[in-house]
Amino acid sequence: MSRATGQVRKKTTLISMIRDEKGILETFCAHALSLFDRIILIDHLSSDGTREYIKLLSEKHPNIEYYFFEEPGYYQAELMTWAAKNLVNNKAPGWVFILDADEFLPFKSKEEFDRKLSQLGSLPVIFMPWLNLVPLDMESGRVINQFFLKPPKPSRHRKIAFQPSLIPSSDYFVVQGNHALFIGNNSSKVKFPAKKSFSIYHLPIRTKRQLQKKILNGVKSYRHMDRDRNGKIGSHWDEIHQIMEDTSLTNEMMAGIAAQYSDTLHPPYERSLDELRKEGYSELRMEICFSRPMISFDSIARGRKDGAIGENDDSSSQSANHQKIDFNRSTRSVQIAKERDPN
Repeated sequence: MSRATGQVRKKTTLISMIRDEKGILETFCAHALSLFDRIILIDHLSSDGTREYIKLLSEKHPNIEYYFFEEPGYYQAELMTWAAKNLVNNKAPGWVFILDADEFLPFKSKEEFDRKLSQLGSLPVIFMPWLNLVPLDMESGRVINQFFLKPPKPSRHRKIAFQPSLIPSSDYFVVQGNHALFIGNNSSKVKFPAKKSFSIYHLPIRTKRQLQKKILNGVKSYRHMDRDRNGKIGSHWDEIHQIMEDTSLTNEMMAGIAAQYSDTLHPPYERSLDELRKEGYSELRMEICFSRPMISFDSIARGRKDGAIGENDDSSSQSANHQKIDFNRSTRSVQIAKERDPN
């Protein structure tokens, strides 16, 4: 209970769908562990060690749960809505945040985060505008205590967090991209009003290799959806993919794409850091709350080398939350599969 307000502290849950985020995942999980009571991580066809990392992390941290989703299409809206409704107690007071691995909350401590949520406690849904950050270092991919260029104003794009117990209808869904919450269904829906809260740091572009993999994975996943893909959803990935196909990926190109991320891209695509500064961008040092996880990708690599992690490792049996999530395209339904993770 908060001494200042007399309010009972509400439990916080993070849900995240993750694919091939080795370069930033340790930092994201360190940030999440420092802020959230419960963390639900759903791997989507990772091939860079992300899945193994999440699985082992969930065995070390009891508040982290690991699931995996092997549908090749990018059915994010269906998966996140299902997770919020079925993995979270919607009747109990509490917050649900749906974040990607490149999104960070602007708090230096859990106490600061809790105070802000206490101020927002009467709101069913809040929105958090993106601050699309441009890295000054486009080689290392490091985040904590690194310097970025911050735009003079937030993006028009945003993410949401909500309190299920305060939403008057259980018939809600989260839209693709986790940008809004609607009541009803796709044929008859009403957007639930969300109140502005605080901006979040968004790092969609960090290194050349990371950007290339991110865009290629996104384009492939949307193409796998075939006719299920609605309108221009994910079109910014197609645009970036085409630009990368037609031109060389320079630091100036990456800065320009980061500055216009998720909007329609307009040439000239390349922007120097000095040009962005003249447009009002300012330096920001990434000073955010984090608690170092009990394992790292390096420790996984050492474990393999030493034989500590291998085919005979049966540690997955320690947790009941290593589960596969199935998706039925014909009914657009999601459910836990009976099959367990074979790894």
